Amino acid sequence: MIKKPHIITGLDIGSSKISAAALEVVDASCSRILAYESQSSKGVFRGSVMSLDEASNSVAKVLTKLGEKMARGAENIYVNISGDTVTGERSRGMIPLSSRGREVTKSDMAKCVNAAGTIRLPFDREIIHRIVLNYSIDDQPVIKNPLGLYASRLSCEMYMITAGINHIQNIYKCVDNAGYNIKGVVYSGVADGAGLLEEAWENEGVLLLNIGDSLTEISIFSGGVLNAVNIIPLGAADIKGDLKTNTAFDDIISRVKAKCEEFSNKTQTIKLAVIAGGFAFSEGVIDILEERLPYPVKMGVVKNVQGNISSIDSLRGVTAIGLARYAELEHRPKPFQTKGLVKDISEKVTEIFNNYF
Repeated sequence: MIKKPHIITGLDIGSSKISAAALEVVDASCSRILAYESQSSKGVFRGSVMSLDEASNSVAKVLTKLGEKMARGAENIYVNISGDTVTGERSRGMIPLSSRGREVTKSDMAKCVNAAGTIRLPFDREIIHRIVLNYSIDDQPVIKNPLGLYASRLSCEMYMITAGINHIQNIYKCVDNAGYNIKGVVYSGVADGAGLLEEAWENEGVLLLNIGDSLTEISIFSGGVLNAVNIIPLGAADIKGDLKTNTAFDDIISRVKAKCEEFSNKTQTIKLAVIAGGFAFSEGVIDILEERLPYPVKMGVVKNVQGNISSIDSLRGVTAIGLARYAELEHRPKPFQTKGLVKDISEKVTEIFNNYF
């Protein structure tokens, strides 16, 4: 029996346009874009739904057209979120293991992450992403993976992205009224990173700058993960006239520089800037950014594009494609590993022992 491929849909709800990309996941090593659709947006401003009817109608049109192109309905829909309610903050968690020390298990790591994620949030906010930055054991410096090491206590540092509950609920309501269900909500910068960034860039330090119609998103990656986020309520619609003398563009660049300097002061570095969003196509924007920022600037280009999409659409549909690629990891089949009955029982007994003694 041939297993039915997974179809994942990335839905980018923006102020000027709404885009959707359908990604077919065939197996653990193969995926391709089945269809892409984009139309003008109504009822959305600076990342928030302002008119439910208009926004829902815009979403319905895009997803209907997408479904027609691939002869099946859109499914497994992941939607982006951005705007002034989206913020990021760091937190730490620690769990004791044993006074004499023992091996760190996967269960220990999960408990430590849960401890770091247990923070007092205001009642009107919700966590979107829990990103593990590093671990540490006892008094040793930070490490990436403590699994199997001996330790008396385990700590971890996390970066959490949160958003207003009403903001999130309005996105769900918008898509629900269009006749579709949302599988998950993803911060736009996380999606853009999945579509645009090379692994080496993320490890060395990269600024991902998305200047859209009414928002500018600053997302800084280092050590392979997202480390910092800042949303500026200014975009292409606010930038008019000569870029070199434009007050709004100057304001955006000043805020970008301030955020990058704040990040770099924490002993971390940025080696490259990647620009995306509709404003990235403006003449002279990359040259001006390179003059004002202390590192090279590249145009964001979606990596490894395969399937039914033109090169122009792949540039315009960065977030929609990135959403599907981000979600792809959750849908790809896990490789089967045979460990043997004795090893399975041994690991289970060890975990039970650690939990109770």
